[in-house]
Amino acid sequence: MPKSKEKSPKSHAKQKVARFKIDAISVKRTAEFSPIPIKDIRTPDWMAGSDPIFLNLYKKYLTGKLPGYATRIPLEQIQEGFYSMSKDMEYHCDRPPEEIIEQQMLEIQKGARPALHLYSNPKPLNERRFLCPDDVAPCVAYRRLGIKSVPAVVFAPGKKSLPESSLEVKVTPSASNLGPRICGLISIEKPEKLPTLLGTSVFADVNTELSKLTSAIASSVERLRQFHVTAPNQLHYHHMVFSAAIRALETLRAIELLIKENLWHQALALLRLLYEIHLNFFFDWLQPETNYRFLAASAVLGSAGVVKARVEMSKELIGQGVSQTSAEEQAKIVWKPVTIASTVAEKAKLPKIGILYHQEIYSFLSQVTHQDFEVASLHANRFDDETFLTIDDELKVTFFRFMDLVVSEFVFCVDRDIGNQTIDKSQCNPNPSSTSGSKS
Repeated sequence: MPKSKEKSPKSHAKQKVARFKIDAISVKRTAEFSPIPIKDIRTPDWMAGSDPIFLNLYKKYLTGKLPGYATRIPLEQIQEGFYSMSKDMEYHCDRPPEEIIEQQMLEIQKGARPALHLYSNPKPLNERRFLCPDDVAPCVAYRRLGIKSVPAVVFAPGKKSLPESSLEVKVTPSASNLGPRICGLISIEKPEKLPTLLGTSVFADVNTELSKLTSAIASSVERLRQFHVTAPNQLHYHHMVFSAAIRALETLRAIELLIKENLWHQALALLRLLYEIHLNFFFDWLQPETNYRFLAASAVLGSAGVVKARVEMSKELIGQGVSQTSAEEQAKIVWKPVTIASTVAEKAKLPKIGILYHQEIYSFLSQVTHQDFEVASLHANRFDDETFLTIDDELKVTFFRFMDLVVSEFVFCVDRDIGNQTIDKSQCNPNPSSTSGSKS
């Protein structure tokens, strides 16, 4: 691996870079890659060698015999390195040079979020559930920066549910030329707890409650801007997180203005918007270096455009001599993640708030937004009521509770994806606590 000539993260913090217009087409999330002849590739002496278990799992993944699960994993559950089953569980781990780790840290502060490839830790009684044998440098970089939740592709996760919902990724044997593709969603089990900024006493005071929510988002925005490093070849993940946060903040402020005027049903329409901002963000947050493409395609084409593009791709393949059945299957596989990104009900299967409450809450919010006949009937039944402008306290409490849960999960995800400016190298030893049998 070539040694980096780039300076440390601190040296780039104040660097001025020409402004670049970001849109759905120009957004950039991954660094540019150049092909290298196989003969020129060398294994650095700091690498600990291949992990036979991981190698076997990865081969099965690439040949369609095993799916991968694209998700987020708490870093505290990940152990760098691997254990040799043939050598009495001897521990091995790469020892990347300091400059490589610092380069990875810089890329992350610029907006990179590389996915770590993991599998279940076979060593019993180990505190860390997953092993990371192949992506040690970015894993150590994440740890040094204090990022708490990282994108990952998990192979053979075991029977226990993953910490977050996931996108199932696999190679379809009949369309192996397409490589690994998203084929579906897997929701986590119904959570027993959700993050909350307001606590149990919701709706004690309207202004106070809204202030807590807006302050939490504003604080996350400030942390994100402090963590970000502006540099040449800028990546745009932090910019899109910033965009989601600002749109959520503006929506909360608009809700506050409506509530002050006692326009609760109009505020409900904005609550639906707030919820949809979170659904899009969460889908993006799960895998920032891939999922943005599907959201961008969805935004540019729209639902009808996605269907048209899928049909056109199928026809093009048939024109190239592919059978109709195979052509339709390949087109469906390619456009599946864009279809997911275009569908609110599908994206709602990923975040905890959607898993628990989407069907109950979203249908009501949609009725209010579209002012359908059922909502019109609610107002009609108040025709002879002198207090026809009064909104039930139960509706107000439900409104604030749902708003709290949406904003809280959003802030929770953002904050776990932002590192610390102060880097403590004592927290980044990739070796486990007991490594007497370890070898580099």
